[in-house]
Amino acid sequence: MTAPGDYQKKNLKHIGPFLMSYATNKMEYFIQAKKTQKKFSKIFSQKENPTKRIFNMLKMVFPESKINLANEYGKKYSPFVIRIHELGKSIPVHKDHVGYEGKEYSISNIDYQLSCVLHLQESEHGGDLVIYNKNWKKTDEKYRKIEFGYSSKVVTSEKSCKISNLEPGDLVLINPIQYHEVTMIQGPTPRITLGMFLGFSNNEKKIISWA
Repeated sequence: MTAPGDYQKKNLKHIGPFLMSYATNKMEYFIQAKKTQKKFSKIFSQKENPTKRIFNMLKMVFPESKINLANEYGKKYSPFVIRIHELGKSIPVHKDHVGYEGKEYSISNIDYQLSCVLHLQESEHGGDLVIYNKNWKKTDEKYRKIEFGYSSKVVTSEKSCKISNLEPGDLVLINPIQYHEVTMIQGPTPRITLGMFLGFSNNEKKIISWA
């Protein structure tokens, strides 16, 4: 079976490693994460790194929690990934669950996970986020596609909501264990997003981030 992240490599342009692309190659993930830190420093050399604003917002909601980039034995995780969705591209029904798909990593022990997506540029048409009212469960693996995502049969009878007409600067937080997808880009302008995950622990007042 193709690793989930291979879909990202083949079908979507991106800057920065995506942990699920390296689910079974931990060493390479941290090598790529270190390299990308330098790229991000150049990209945001003249502007404030947007994660600072996101972290400041989180501190307002969780004033007693410390918020830090995840690290493992002194090795920093990738802070985020910038994805460029071009004409004709889409992301099929899927879920993101580090506790199931990232078992080699220490962050797989978190209790809760949120997906955090900052919209940098929107396409004129398409590129809507659709969230289904269904959480992933292990028995759903029979619907998993070989390359990436799940058959639409896994959410056939489920209600959904569509998030569209987003503007640059809009921030979307979702439960990534709920099935979701991004509809096909139908305009010439690419949809560009900055995404990361947030991890929460029941026993510790801290929030960790990674991509």
